[in-house]
Amino acid sequence: MRPMRLLLLNPNTSVHITERLAASARAALDAADALSALTAAEGPAVIASREQAEAAAATVLAMARAHADGHDAVVLGVSLDCGLAATRAALAPRALPVIGMTEAACLVACTCGDRFGLLTLGPAMAPLYREHVESLGLGSRLAAVDAPALERAFAPGGARVEPEVLDVLAAGAQRLRAAGAGAIVLAGAVLCGYAEALRERIGMPALDGVACATRLARVRLALG
Repeated sequence: MRPMRLLLLNPNTSVHITERLAASARAALDAADALSALTAAEGPAVIASREQAEAAAATVLAMARAHADGHDAVVLGVSLDCGLAATRAALAPRALPVIGMTEAACLVACTCGDRFGLLTLGPAMAPLYREHVESLGLGSRLAAVDAPALERAFAPGGARVEPEVLDVLAAGAQRLRAAGAGAIVLAGAVLCGYAEALRERIGMPALDGVACATRLARVRLALG
């Protein structure tokens, strides 16, 4: 199979978050593959409300239309998969797969057991994630959502794995395990890079959305 040219879109303006997303994508790419990771020129630094999520959907669509040429697949680097359906429909005539990071992680999680848990940051966002999983048709597979508050996780300049953040994630994962989850979906761009450390800590599958989406993009291309 020829090398893949992947377009990764972050509809927020936080360059340090794009770098996190890109690191997860690169770890899942082959050496000959190419990655274009783009950050929105305007908008919020982090999506923190339903209104911002709706605005991000329009940003994703505009970025995809402007930059999709020359690429083989598009990954949405936003954990609510904002604009997924519209972007997929818009790029369908170009035969470009469009994959959401949380969509991908949820689909992979379904291969790990009967139910999965979704772990994110920020209690106010939990209802939006439940709605998103329902919209994917996977509501019956969702054991629970855990969304502790931890503002420092969104700050720039941190290490790839911050011990304090990992401690909070591990506690949340244990609550999800108690709720019946057999795998953990890490839903948050700032949580890219934590899957391996969390998996080692809790002894159960923990899934990085961008890594899952990057690998699913390759599968889609292989299948035609």
